[in-house]
Order: sequence, then structure tokens, then C-alpha cells
Amino acid sequence: MITVLALAVAMLTAAGVHLLLARSLFRKILGFSLLANGANLIVLAAGGEGLSAPLLGRQDGVEGLADPLPQALVLTAIVISMAVTLYLLTLLRATARRQGTTLALRPAGSDAGRDPDEVARELRGGDIGDIGDIGEGGSA
Repeated sequence: MITVLALAVAMLTAAGVHLLLARSLFRKILGFSLLANGANLIVLAAGGEGLSAPLLGRQDGVEGLADPLPQALVLTAIVISMAVTLYLLTLLRATARRQGTTLALRPAGSDAGRDPDEVARELRGGDIGDIGDIGEGGSA
């Protein structure tokens, strides 16, 4: 059973990371949700399997009882991840209305995709190869 849980966690984590790397903001939200579910499954598996519920009024000791703490932590994490997911979906809707797309766009004025030497010349009038001279007594 632990092998099945490990495979499920691996699949949720892999799918979540894959979706987080996508350009679509909706896929990023789905990836976050899958990662949260994978983490919840790890914590739930840490509670043990095949153990009986810790009920009040039992007189046979604590052997064989499941630890209720992981279950409480997972329940709390489920509520928190659901709230964060709904908040992110609300932000996605507002972004889609404002920008007209749900793709992660490059911010205006961003240097992403530009030649590093061109950016360095624009910022300080030099070449990016001059950066190594700073530690050798050169001036910035």
C-alpha cells in the first residue's frame, strides 16, 4: 500500500511541477493545487495505515491506534489550499479582464529576452564582460 501512495505522490508532484512551468496562469493554479494535494497525501501517509480510530472510552491502551495529528493537519491544509486556490482564480479572472488573456505576459519594461550585453550597455554604458573587473579593483 505504501508503494501505491508513493507513486500517487510522485505523479501528483510531477504533474504539479509540469503545470507550474506552463505559460498559462490557469495551468499554474492547477499545478499549485496538485502540489498541495501531493503534500497532503504525504502527511496523511505519515499517520500510518491499518490502524484503528482513536475513540473515547476505549480501555485497551494506545497500541494500534492511528495518530490523529496528521489527519487534523491535512484537514487544515485542505481548507487553506482551497481558499488560496479560490483567491488565485479570482486574481486570474481579474487579470484576464484587464489584459484580455490568461497567459503570463512579460511585464512592460522587462529585460527578459533581451541580449545581456545590450542591457549592460544601456544601464551603465559598458559591456557585460566588464563586470569581472569590479572585484579586481575596477570601478563600477
